[in-house]
Amino acid sequence: MLVLRRKVGESIILGGVISISVLAVEGERVKIGISAPPEVTIVREELLRSGQDQHQQPTANASTVTNAPSVQRS
Repeated sequence: MLVLRRKVGESIILGGVISISVLAVEGERVKIGISAPPEVTIVREELLRSGQDQHQQPTANASTVTNAPSVQRS
């Protein structure tokens, strides 16, 4: 696992097409923004795990984000 430190407003790029930005740090919680092509499915890990526990795949409306508009653009 690669571990990086980022400050608010800084980003990392994955594969040249996925951008992960630190939007805010509030106590122990970090708010991130993800920009990715529409064909990339983004699933929160805990939802994926709960779906596996129930032998079900996560549903698109409850756990995935595809081509979601970004709230903040730089």
